[in-house]
Amino acid sequence: MAAAPERAVDLLLAPWRLHVVGDPNLVASVATVMVPPCAVDVASPGVDWTIRVERDEHDQLQGDVDALFADRPVLASPHGGPRLAVVGTGDGLLRLLGRYRPGSAAALLEVDRARRTTRVVVPDEGTARRWPDWLARLFFSSRMLDGGWRMLHASAVTLNGVVVLFVAGSRGGKSTLAYRACDELGAQFMADDLVMVGPDGIVAGWPTQVGIPTELAAPAGGVEQRRMVAGTWRRRVLFTPGEHRAVVDWAPPARLGAVVHVVPEPVEGKGRPMRAIRLEQAEAEAALAWAADVPGQRLYSSDLFGLTDGPTPGRAGGPAQEWRAVPTEASVVRLMVPHLRDLPHAPVWESLATLLEVTVQ
Repeated sequence: MAAAPERAVDLLLAPWRLHVVGDPNLVASVATVMVPPCAVDVASPGVDWTIRVERDEHDQLQGDVDALFADRPVLASPHGGPRLAVVGTGDGLLRLLGRYRPGSAAALLEVDRARRTTRVVVPDEGTARRWPDWLARLFFSSRMLDGGWRMLHASAVTLNGVVVLFVAGSRGGKSTLAYRACDELGAQFMADDLVMVGPDGIVAGWPTQVGIPTELAAPAGGVEQRRMVAGTWRRRVLFTPGEHRAVVDWAPPARLGAVVHVVPEPVEGKGRPMRAIRLEQAEAEAALAWAADVPGQRLYSSDLFGLTDGPTPGRAGGPAQEWRAVPTEASVVRLMVPHLRDLPHAPVWESLATLLEVTVQ
């Protein structure tokens, strides 16, 4: 019987090259999630690591998943994310079972450091099929965090060739402003929740689930979610990175041009309108350092088991980096919003136009 056809691509980001090979649909899925921030290239020698992706054609992973994880050491990521259990270390291989979400099917992961390869076997359906792109993200994020990049809790777009970051607290308007910038200013989408900022000021949007507030005209598709957050019902339309890339233009890495730090400024009645001020250096650095305080996500993005031969976990986060390494030409502005509920339709761009070094009119 002839071997099933395979597909191979190389993903490139900064100095790193990842080779992804195997089942054509799974390889295509990884590329859909990772491009951008990665560039895609034809397969070539000299890769840093290989991920081989396969479907579970022989039902190797059927059965009671809870029993498979019983009595084994388990590494659980924060917020109910992926769980990994070591099942063997013989023949120079590290074998693990993975459960991507509670209640999902299992996947098999097999690390061969001698061949610099991770093999991942996933079922035909369900969230377990996301393990290959999770491994791709882990490959790049672990190396970036070790190489002086910082992870920020922020949304981002590119406008006029440079990146505009929106920094805010939970339910603070990051996603709203990013989506409005794309819809109203012709910006390119970069990130909904996480970005990576390099020592040279280059920003890469990081693939995560995208949530668009239902008050805005969200693209077709996605799943509507309604949940209670801080005593208020939050309604959003959720997209996987692949689903969102199919309907919205995403931007590759670019240089940081501006940061908008959104803060609530409650007032009584109909008093003070929305206003914006430029931040001094110390305030700007404090705002960015606050956005970089994402220890759970950094842990989730560190290669604790060496699944892709990532840097030593104890070094995750990289060397100390002063925020003045961000280009001095970048503008940092604080947008003070009296009523965050009005943000989907408030005159945001008029408030920001005279303060940003990017054209927002």
